[in-house]
Amino acid sequence: MAASLKVTPSAVQAYEKAEKADAITLATLRRVAGAMDCELVVALVPRKGLTFAQLAARHDPDLAHLRATEHSMALEDQASHDLPPAP
Repeated sequence: MAASLKVTPSAVQAYEKAEKADAITLATLRRVAGAMDCELVVALVPRKGLTFAQLAARHDPDLAHLRATEHSMALEDQASHDLPPAP
């Protein structure tokens, strides 16, 4: 692993300690994933079976920000299509 990353073995050990302590950076994880011929994937998954729209409604009952984001995503053919109808 160290050779693939072009770092010392002790640097790899430091990465492992940082990961265990929740202190590793995404940049470092991305480099390590690349060295392993992998892609780094980070996901946010709502707890308790909620949707992102339900979570957003807690802070923005009209979902204005989420609707604007959904519109931008639709322009890129990446919309979720899971928002409730506008009030």
